Amino acid sequence: MPQPLPPLNALRAFESAGRLQSFTRAARELHVTTAAISHQIKGLEKYLGVRLFRRTPRRLTLTDAGAAAWARIHEGFEQLRLGADTLRSHRRGGALTLGVTPAFATRWLLPRLPAFRAAHPQVALRIVAGVAPVDFEHGDTDAAIRFGRGVHDGVDAQPLFGECLAPLVAPARHRDFPLRRLSDLRQAPLIHDDSMRRAGRMIGWEQCLHDAGLGDVDAGRGLRFDDSHLALQAAALGGGVALGRLAYAAGDLEAGRLVAPLPLRLPLDAGYHLLVPRGRLASPALMAFAGWVVEEAQVFQQALARFAA
Repeated sequence: MPQPLPPLNALRAFESAGRLQSFTRAARELHVTTAAISHQIKGLEKYLGVRLFRRTPRRLTLTDAGAAAWARIHEGFEQLRLGADTLRSHRRGGALTLGVTPAFATRWLLPRLPAFRAAHPQVALRIVAGVAPVDFEHGDTDAAIRFGRGVHDGVDAQPLFGECLAPLVAPARHRDFPLRRLSDLRQAPLIHDDSMRRAGRMIGWEQCLHDAGLGDVDAGRGLRFDDSHLALQAAALGGGVALGRLAYAAGDLEAGRLVAPLPLRLPLDAGYHLLVPRGRLASPALMAFAGWVVEEAQVFQQALARFAA
C-alpha cells in the first residue's frame, strides 16, 4: 500500500532549497521567511526520519539521501508545472501575453498588429512593454521579443532579423547643414542612443567617429537617450544626427522623415529574437503568433537590406 505523501508545502520548500542551495534564496523565491523554510525542512526531516541537508556556517548541501530524493521531487514539480500550463492554455483559450521593449513595440510591432489581428482574430493578444529581463518563471509572460545574441538559459530563441546602425538626420536639417562627407560630423550636433548598452553593445558615436578617422572629435557632446524610439524621434524633429538602428528607423526612412546621407553602416553581431521558455507547452495562440511574426520578419529583413547597403 502506498505511503501518504508528506505535506506539499514542505516538499516545495525542500525542492527550492536544494536547487538554490540556500534557505534564504528559497524563502525569497517562495515569498516566505527564512525561518518558515527552516521550519518546513525540519518538519519534513522529522516526518521522513532522514536528514536532508548538511548545514555549515557558510554552505548548505544535500546529504546523499537528500540528493537522491531531490532529483525525483524536482522532476515531479516540473511535471506539475507542465500540467498547470496545459490547464492554463485551455482556460485562456486564445490568449497570449507578449513581452517587448517600448521601442520595439512602437517602431516595429504596432504598425503590423492590424495585419495580425486580421489573420488571427481569435487570439487575445496582451502586450507587456518593459526593458527589464523577462522572468518567464515567475511572471505571466508567454513569449518575448528581445535584441541580443539569443543566448538565454532555459529559453528557445527564434532569430527574426538583424540590425545595423547608421547616421540619421531630418531632411530639413540636412538641407541647412549638409552631411556630404564623414568630416562634416565635426560640427554636427549628435544624438546618442544609450539603449544599446543594455544589450551589452558599446557601439556608439565614440567608436563610430574613431573608426572614421575622427578620433579628435568630442564624441560625448549632444543629447543622450536610453530609448531608441526617443533618439530617432529627436532626430526626426531636427535635434541633430542620431546613430540610429535601421530596423527601427525603416518607417521614417520610407516616409522621408529621416535620411541616411552618409555611406556609413555598422552591422551588429546581434539581432531580434522571439523568446519562448524551453519545455513549456505551446498554446495555439503562441503557435499562431510565432508563425506570423517569423513570416513578417522574413519580409522585413528583405526590405531592410536596401537601407543597410
